[in-house]
Amino acid sequence: MPIPLTLQEIVDDFASMTREEKLETLIGYAETFPPLPDRYTAQRDRMETVPECMTAVFLVAEKQPDDTILFYFDIPPQSPTVRGLASILRDGLNGSTLGEILSVPADFYLPMNLQEAVSQQRLNGFVGVLAHMKHAAVHPQSG
Repeated sequence: MPIPLTLQEIVDDFASMTREEKLETLIGYAETFPPLPDRYTAQRDRMETVPECMTAVFLVAEKQPDDTILFYFDIPPQSPTVRGLASILRDGLNGSTLGEILSVPADFYLPMNLQEAVSQQRLNGFVGVLAHMKHAAVHPQSG
């Protein structure tokens, strides 16, 4: 099964960018990072954590009535790279089905050549976020 179309479009966009454009685009994703909905603020201790990231990353998956999944994150504003990378995954996977989310391979991002713009440590965290999104999607909250 191919990766969801929206995520594939993001991969294709990054693949055609220069290093500088990748950095600018990551900052743009970070700047549009939405705050955690109020309904989850008090439940942060029940959210999925991503220990692979040096930055504190909390996420929750919410199953919608149409069986698609939406993801919400809590990541400190002083971590723009992590927020940008998480936004790529959120934007690329929000509205996907569980099967679509689970079918995304851990190395889907390789054509993006993100190593030109971010460290290997950040890429490891990116892969960790995806793994935890998959786990959260299997055990979602009700939307």
